[in-house]
Amino acid sequence: MLTTGELYNDPGADYFTRQTPVKTMARAVRQLESLGYQVILEPLQQTG
Repeated sequence: MLTTGELYNDPGADYFTRQTPVKTMARAVRQLESLGYQVILEPLQQTG
């Protein structure tokens, strides 16, 4: 930014989720299981 004069381009709040979706999903499952939930993942069904 200082050397090129470009403005800062914010990658967004979900940047790391988009970079490693499998790791993010596994972390969420572990968190729910640690809270005492049984987690069963099923893909969403496409309509149309």
